[in-house]
Amino acid sequence: MKIGVDVDGVLTHLSEYVKKYFTMYLKENNIPFKYNKAKERFYEQFNVTKDIETDFWDERIFHYSKNTVMMNNASKFLKKLHNDGHTLTIITSRTHSSEQSEKGERMRASLQKWFNKHDIYFDEIYYSNEIIGKVDLVKKSKIDVMIDDSVRNINEISEHVPVIIFKNPANKKAKGENKIIANSWKDIYKIICEMAKTN
Repeated sequence: MKIGVDVDGVLTHLSEYVKKYFTMYLKENNIPFKYNKAKERFYEQFNVTKDIETDFWDERIFHYSKNTVMMNNASKFLKKLHNDGHTLTIITSRTHSSEQSEKGERMRASLQKWFNKHDIYFDEIYYSNEIIGKVDLVKKSKIDVMIDDSVRNINEISEHVPVIIFKNPANKKAKGENKIIANSWKDIYKIICEMAKTN
């Protein structure tokens, strides 16, 4: 099978990073907030404006890219999937990663360095953006199943191929057919093994 793999929130502990560093950022800038992890967007979770979250990421995106923690057992189960004969395709919309610019080159290099640091195996990688979205890349790459955590991506991609939802409090709304919920990389591995039996 050809497996599509998101990065942020699937390979990385995105929500943990945001909870820690966005809280620090808001306190440092004397911005009042009230945290509610059940909301979908980070700025909604902290009850602040979208512009404030944008300013945070403008300041912190490369720090995040370097310092975010790997999701538990991601490397282990990616290798197992590879050893089982599956093809692993990273499809990410990480900020700046698709840009043909100095920031774009820096982000792609930062991502590769993080993959090397955490021993993340993959066969190919694609960078999506507002023009070439994840759905386009899933279809172009002939992905059989996608692993993602974003409600928007899950809902759009699941119209074309099955999506394994890496569960978090913010994507509870992503329900319905062609979607399977996973709580861990161990779950993801089991789900894909079952899928492979029927293909």
